[in-house]
Amino acid sequence: MDNQLLVRNPLLKETTWIKCGSDFHQRDDAYSLGYLSHCDYRILRFRCASNSRNRPSRVEVCEVASKTWKVIDNISFDWFLSVPLSILSLRGTPYCIGLREDHTAFVQSYDFYKERFQPIDELPFSYDELNPIALEIYKGDRLSVLEQCHKTRKICIWVKHWLMLTSWTKLVVVDIPEFPLIYPRLTLLSTNYYFDKNNRLVITCNDTDMKGLSIIRVIYDKEFQVIKADEGECGFPFLCSYVPSFVRVPGFSKQDTSRIRWRKRRFN
Repeated sequence: MDNQLLVRNPLLKETTWIKCGSDFHQRDDAYSLGYLSHCDYRILRFRCASNSRNRPSRVEVCEVASKTWKVIDNISFDWFLSVPLSILSLRGTPYCIGLREDHTAFVQSYDFYKERFQPIDELPFSYDELNPIALEIYKGDRLSVLEQCHKTRKICIWVKHWLMLTSWTKLVVVDIPEFPLIYPRLTLLSTNYYFDKNNRLVITCNDTDMKGLSIIRVIYDKEFQVIKADEGECGFPFLCSYVPSFVRVPGFSKQDTSRIRWRKRRFN
């Protein structure tokens, strides 16, 4: 492995390869793309103290235009990342779900200006490690969080209101006993969800054999549809959330993904 990251704008079909400042491991390291301004994109890469190989915690930020990495010092972790990793970027700020030693869960953010992590709010439910959870962007400008009960398969989705710092509103409840579990226990693979143009919930999740993706669409209150999306060669098909943009990023070139080592397909 040549220890590089591929950053891609799928709308403009522009890509750039960035060499990492240190080695990485997919089970421990988390990434998010953000910005200080629309001309100053950054990559956040960090590892909490609690990880599978007991490696020391580390925080690095890359300036995309110059492809240079900076190690952020004097950051202590009194929390660790939830598994599977649920990380996204909204308005240039990375967000993730963090866990404390007492197993309380909260939304964590990273401030590129202050070069510090900042907790945002507690989750609107009591954390259960057996219940699948996911963090997502709602309608392009708000945070939302999903929880599924591993016993009843009931799904609840909450939306965060920015004007009220400690306010969550329950948006959707899907109560279908036959609904599949959106990811198996102790998986590392994340789940994405969104609402289509008909305001129906769509969940993209990894299969239990970790060799493909499925799309679950809620059609009516008690009816859902499962669509097999892909059976790729990659054993760990991580998903990433982003808001599409036509903003050009310095250092990007026309798309060249010849070095990507997984099979790419197109779906209608």
